[in-house]
Amino acid sequence: MKSLFFLIILLSTTPSIAQDTNRSTDTNCEQILIQADDEFNAGRFYGIPALLKPCLDGGFSNEQKVRAYLMLTQAYLILDDPIAADDSYLKLLKADPEYVANTARDPIDVYYLSKKFTAVPIFTPHLRMGLNTSLPRTIYEISTSGTPIDSKNILKVGFQAGIGVDWNLDNHWSICAEVNYSYKAFKRERSGLFGADEQVILHKQNWADVPMYVKYSDDSGKVRPFGYAGFAFNFLFSDRGPNWLLKNNFSDGSAKDSEGPTEIQISKRNFINRSLVIGGGVKYKVGKDFVYVDLRYMAGLSNLTNVDNNYYLEDGSFDPSINRYAEVSDLFRLDNLSLSFGYIHPIYNPRKKTKPKLSNLFKKKSEVNKGNP
Repeated sequence: MKSLFFLIILLSTTPSIAQDTNRSTDTNCEQILIQADDEFNAGRFYGIPALLKPCLDGGFSNEQKVRAYLMLTQAYLILDDPIAADDSYLKLLKADPEYVANTARDPIDVYYLSKKFTAVPIFTPHLRMGLNTSLPRTIYEISTSGTPIDSKNILKVGFQAGIGVDWNLDNHWSICAEVNYSYKAFKRERSGLFGADEQVILHKQNWADVPMYVKYSDDSGKVRPFGYAGFAFNFLFSDRGPNWLLKNNFSDGSAKDSEGPTEIQISKRNFINRSLVIGGGVKYKVGKDFVYVDLRYMAGLSNLTNVDNNYYLEDGSFDPSINRYAEVSDLFRLDNLSLSFGYIHPIYNPRKKTKPKLSNLFKKKSEVNKGNP
């Protein structure tokens, strides 16, 4: 019984002991950082690396690491040890990849040293999903009726999900590509067929959209707007529809509805299509990652209707629905408006800049030319 009581007391006190230990470690490392700062201000630079090492190996928070490596960078610059200064600044960027030195806060020598480095991710992957709506735009109307027809498009809600990657050229500009699955739907109501008849058509389609675009993004702050424009390939691999409804309105006031089941229409559609892409949004920084909201418009450039197969079924026989429901597909493009929410995980890569300056290239070229007779 005494042993059980002792075990309960031990288990209940263990978390508080661990918390006290963590607080003690944090306090000790903060005191060491203050002590190192005092040593730096007193001009005793040689002992600072050894003083900071235990907490740098395991004890400093990220914010404390930034302060420590910034102090080491300054100390090594004063001691004329450029290799150690470079190494310290690189470790600073690994602790905080978005740290940007500026002359208002940092010593001028640290500011100029920072120009040799970048932490901009080379590639930035992201995920996205959301809702969309589609709008058909008629290129050429095809009608089985000899009377004028009024058409009205009814917006339907679809959805999309996908992945993408940005190839970052610098802090602002990037070249981007995505692969998205999109479910798109559109509904069209027509009146005036054969004088008074009405028609309702609903299409449900599955797409693979591959947009490629150039993007400009803000590179600072919690909230960062962005905008982009480009081009997309759109692959239509399923067209489940239309759901037919033809309402025959007779002169005596009576009516008769003709309804049809969903039919596969993919043979009447072009598989490869194209569109222009324009969009923008904002991303919000969460730790080292981002969440974002994006509004995009894709303007269709291609005619979706396969002209050669427009009157026929997949087996090549004449489509009986043309007589039954008075429907032949128009030649049309399809626009799409989408709202997506996403997650961005930058793959930070702190490194020395390797791209040669333009002035150095001209200098080297001039030296080569001088060497030629």
